[in-house]
Amino acid sequence: MYNRSYDDPLGMRDEFIAGVYAFVEYAKSLEDFTIHGVVRCPCVKCKCMNYETPELVTLHLYEKGFKSNYTVWTSHGETHNNFGRSQNFEVGESSRRVERNVQNSRMHDMVQDAYGMHSDFESGGHVEESPNDEAKRFYAKLNQASQPLKDGSPHSQLSVADRLLSIKADNNVSEGAMDPFIDFMHELVDSTLEIPDNYYKAKTLVSKLGLSSVRIDCCENGCMLYYKDDIGLESCKFCSSNRFKQTRSGKRVFIKEMHYLPLIRRLKRLYASNSSTPHMRWHSENRRPPGVMCHPSDDEA
Repeated sequence: MYNRSYDDPLGMRDEFIAGVYAFVEYAKSLEDFTIHGVVRCPCVKCKCMNYETPELVTLHLYEKGFKSNYTVWTSHGETHNNFGRSQNFEVGESSRRVERNVQNSRMHDMVQDAYGMHSDFESGGHVEESPNDEAKRFYAKLNQASQPLKDGSPHSQLSVADRLLSIKADNNVSEGAMDPFIDFMHELVDSTLEIPDNYYKAKTLVSKLGLSSVRIDCCENGCMLYYKDDIGLESCKFCSSNRFKQTRSGKRVFIKEMHYLPLIRRLKRLYASNSSTPHMRWHSENRRPPGVMCHPSDDEA
């Protein structure tokens, strides 16, 4: 990967050209290209932050080479645990080790990217600021949940739980139907594999990562939320519609609710990722010269 050109004017080495071709072909098998037609560019300048066409990625790699220490393609589905490679790149090597589950590629990207920052700190690598206690706890949970189920497996407890929750949400499966489905999974696989025992444990595992939602009762006509000072009201203070309804069993249940996604936790996660942190700082670090307005961040308006 890093033995790019000859010392004399003969140009790039044949093995580097072949390696770039193999990388681009592999990247074209990922979801970013199959859906959107673009590839993360791992060149020295883009550093996996930008998405470009395969042709432009190839050109960037020819001109600038790969970004430093990218021997494990964490931004392209590989993991530090299962897909480590030597410094000498072999043509076709990545395609034999590629993460086969395209649906999970973005989640693995997030896990390895976030844990990669934590690993640099733990190993004494250069980071501008060490993680605080809350971040350390998050990284520890993330790393534990993302360990492979067994050697060579592309799946972890987290990826299995994520897939189960996705199946339930995408197909409107009831909670009661999920548990027999999970029980059947346990009968089919090795009993030593640490996969969630039921739907509740799968949901609990994902919620431990701190990105859960909060349910808030609201007016059925959308007038107000039963929140803070209004949390004890029984009816809407604008249209007087009832907050609860009576079921046949005599139980009172709310008529309508909303899911609130706490913002601060999600902002912290965006700052915890190597790939998203530069975008979070963009408005502050990419100012135009005075008098040139190209973006709303260039002016108070």
